[in-house]
Amino acid sequence: MSPQSTENSLSRSMGPMGAMATVVAGTLGAGLFVTLGTASSTTGPSVILVVAISGLLAMAIATNYSWIATIFPGAAGSYTYISRTFDSRLPGFVVTWSKWLGYMAACATLAIGFGTYLNVFYPGVDATVAGFVLLTVLFLVNLVGTKGYSVSQNVIFGFLILSILVLVIPGLFSIDAANYQPFFTGGFDGFVAAAVPLFYAYIGIAVAAQMGAEVKNPGRNLPLAMVGGTAVLIVLYMLTAAVIYGVVGDYTVLANSDRPLATAAEVFLGDVGTGIVAFGGLLATASSVHAVMAAGIKMPYSWSWDRVFPQFFSSVSSRFRTPHWSLLTLWGVSSFLTFWSGGLEGALAIATFSYLIAYFTVSITAGWVYARRADIASRAAFQPGAWFYVSVVVAVVGSGGLLTQAANWTALFTGEFGALSTLAIYVPWLAVGLVVFAVYWYLGDRAGTDVGAILDTLPGVPSDEWDPNIRETDPDPSDDPTPSPGAGD
Repeated sequence: MSPQSTENSLSRSMGPMGAMATVVAGTLGAGLFVTLGTASSTTGPSVILVVAISGLLAMAIATNYSWIATIFPGAAGSYTYISRTFDSRLPGFVVTWSKWLGYMAACATLAIGFGTYLNVFYPGVDATVAGFVLLTVLFLVNLVGTKGYSVSQNVIFGFLILSILVLVIPGLFSIDAANYQPFFTGGFDGFVAAAVPLFYAYIGIAVAAQMGAEVKNPGRNLPLAMVGGTAVLIVLYMLTAAVIYGVVGDYTVLANSDRPLATAAEVFLGDVGTGIVAFGGLLATASSVHAVMAAGIKMPYSWSWDRVFPQFFSSVSSRFRTPHWSLLTLWGVSSFLTFWSGGLEGALAIATFSYLIAYFTVSITAGWVYARRADIASRAAFQPGAWFYVSVVVAVVGSGGLLTQAANWTALFTGEFGALSTLAIYVPWLAVGLVVFAVYWYLGDRAGTDVGAILDTLPGVPSDEWDPNIRETDPDPSDDPTPSPGAGD
């Protein structure tokens, strides 16, 4: 048993609405208020169709995550699922190391987006400074624990949905079908090119999985949050896309706008309606930063729990049960990236790329568990039936295809180095992570760390909450006195 399993555990204090708000309000920021307009630059009004297809892929991924999350309701989502399924810390670490950088970059970008929407009301405000202030306020809110996060996120969620309905409901009666023509403006290539940025609109569908150790009744509430939240997102995106492209005569106006929803609102709502939608943009970006910050601190916390990262990252405050050092690190790096905006573009490329890696690998893991590990699968809160294989195949093929698009592997053969921005950052960053892992594995091996006992726990979950007896056989430490980083770690 890990000595951290009780004293450093997290508090299960997040209810179903908090988990749902984490998925929906935590995803809407960039997706609804920015990407839904700007992605049309390559494909025009057919963005509406791309949103629908991306939504089917998102629902498949959410289904896979929600099923395996009920088996391993611990912190850090994909890291926990992969490491506990394959009884090794290394593959989960590889999958989530770059995702951590992506979370910090996303916090910075969304914070700057908050400042941009604030300019609608206060034109003289510096977007960067406003973003830094937002990061600091939300840092303090997250510092006092999950309950404070849930209450504030639920309030933001309610006002956010209201501001979106102010645009959508009257907008449905102001649509001119002629504005949808031509529907496809960039052919097949333009349609596919819009798929990656529009899938980013769904990128937070599994963010609740990062907080699995803090959600009450996870067997019910995690699937409800991820599958139900994704369904809500699909409906909101489809309705909003139909409205903004139906009321604006020239789609390029939306493609070139930093605030496309506010731009569309100007056409038929006037200043008051535009102000309400812009306020929704403030709420959406703030809620996204809030959710990403709360989720992003769970990865270093879980690596530390598993002894492959500095131990202080899994320390929690005695009063609020918050991993404060992990939170402080995320706030510091995100604040730095906010002021060093030149470094954001590459880091954001890593965000999408690393999310897709996680979705691809977790979907494969869920399919393998369902097909080959009945001893583990039997512990799920629900048994989906044979149709689950359809969800797995759709998620693996779809996320794999988008992963290829996001990485732009073809540039390896064309020599266009500029197109390799994602890989140029991903590969060195991954190399750094492998060095970190190797150092802490070596130190743990020298200290005689019982890796099997660690893997018998769930990050963030007290040992008496979870039965770790899921493996086909219990490893005998005497059979492998010198384990390697790739096996049994």
